[in-house]
Amino acid sequence: MKLYKILLVLLIVFSAFIRLYRLSSVPEGFHADEATFGYNAFSILKTGKDEYGKPFPLILKSWGDYKGAVYSYLTIPSIAIFGLKEFSVRFPTAVAGILIVVVSVALTFALTQNMALTLVTALLVSLEPSSIVLSRVQSDPLVAVFFILLGWYCVHKYVFTDKPGWATGGVVFWIISCFVYVSARVLLLGFIPLLFWYYYPRLKRTEKVVFSLIFAGFVIMTMYLLFGSSGTRYNQINVFSSQDVFLSQAEQIREDGVAKSMIITSRIYHNKLVEYGRFIVHNFASYLGFDFLFYQSDQSIRERIPYTGFLYLADLPFMLIGLYQIFRKKRRWGYFILGWFLFTPLVLSIFNQETPNIHRYYFAIFPLCFITALGIVQTAIFTRKNIRIFVIVGITVLYIASFMYFIHELFVHQPFHEPYYRGFAYKPMISSLQKIQNNYDKIVITKAQQSPYIYLLFYLKYDPIQYQLFGSPRDLDYSGFDKYIFIPYDCPNNRYWKTMAETYPDNRVLYINNGGCEITKNTKLIQTIFWRNGVEAFQFVENVATKSAVVSIP
Repeated sequence: MKLYKILLVLLIVFSAFIRLYRLSSVPEGFHADEATFGYNAFSILKTGKDEYGKPFPLILKSWGDYKGAVYSYLTIPSIAIFGLKEFSVRFPTAVAGILIVVVSVALTFALTQNMALTLVTALLVSLEPSSIVLSRVQSDPLVAVFFILLGWYCVHKYVFTDKPGWATGGVVFWIISCFVYVSARVLLLGFIPLLFWYYYPRLKRTEKVVFSLIFAGFVIMTMYLLFGSSGTRYNQINVFSSQDVFLSQAEQIREDGVAKSMIITSRIYHNKLVEYGRFIVHNFASYLGFDFLFYQSDQSIRERIPYTGFLYLADLPFMLIGLYQIFRKKRRWGYFILGWFLFTPLVLSIFNQETPNIHRYYFAIFPLCFITALGIVQTAIFTRKNIRIFVIVGITVLYIASFMYFIHELFVHQPFHEPYYRGFAYKPMISSLQKIQNNYDKIVITKAQQSPYIYLLFYLKYDPIQYQLFGSPRDLDYSGFDKYIFIPYDCPNNRYWKTMAETYPDNRVLYINNGGCEITKNTKLIQTIFWRNGVEAFQFVENVATKSAVVSIP
């Protein structure tokens, strides 16, 4: 037992190291979502209001993409200590990633009383590619998963101690998770009944009533959060709000009409039940597919690491062995884990954007690692004693090789492979802009890349009070704040120079183009900003007048 404790401490220390080492720069680039949470935390710290001037909000408006505000509050301490920088924004996620490993230890041992299985499960939770990637970026889904698991641990303690304080703590953590990430609200509606089924044989009558009240309360709260004023994000991404299914159904019906099929045929084959059902089944299967799990998880694209799936390919055989052992052993905890593993993609299948998505699916990291760990432990147990050490060494070498390959892809290839989705070029662009912006009266910036305004606010550490006095205008087309104007063109100096000349005839104007714009004889190139792969990202240019004719006076 003492050896296991030492190994667990070493695992947690190592987990902290691989999450905190070069946290600011790997993965390289800084996504607009990260900048949004960071700047809003900075604004709340300085003014008690978000970027729109709303006091202590629970929901961040962002740029029309509504998000839970809890992550910004969690970021305030690190910004207060380290300042407004990338490390400060990512630090709460890294801490949550470490704590997920800790709570995985407690939950696995509580389920099985098996230290070997506990150690291997925690090791996998710590080292899986999705765990490391999401722990090294701002990831409100990962933080939400931590609060859900912590809430479960509190409920587990309530069941075994009958102390109401534990149940209260569990409910509080689950409520927090709902304001961290929108999908948590839907996932809990499946997770709470699953917990109720698992603990049912041990529950007293009062505890059954408590579980029922908790579930009823979450149903009411979730309906309000999803369909009330704060449910905008859910309405943006659920399949029932999508035009994809509707347009597909309409096209099928139109083709039936062209083919002169009977109306009853269209009603049978192309009704909403069939079309939405096909879409949901496809989404469900995509989360269990080989490509997403073991080869290349594509979504969200900003967290894509080359040739890296949600799990290691090495996990596959042991996961199959683990599933077999669940059915073979017929333990209640095994069926509980299996139910968790299956209901997660079922719940997530109602979302239509960026599917399958590693952020949303991270809720399944614990059951996936538990099943795989069960397979590894059982493989070692059922191996003959005289070769068991060789099998354990072989498994260890396999996972070390998988881990090192992933680390190579993350640290070496990620900065250069499709570097356009994490906003890498904005930092050097704004750094260069700071040096010369005082030479200009107006700065016209392209919106061809991600929302530029939030990067200006973040990297300039722009005074939140001053920004709110401008009316928190974001980067709406042809408007802006201070001296910055945002234009929906790749090359604003070619498309908007005449309007600027007429509106501000005496102003000196700097144009920031998207990379690749034509440099004409009327264009003075000041500086070029490049992506890490050498492709042009931005051009700093001025428009200059040219002499159209020479008039000689005799």
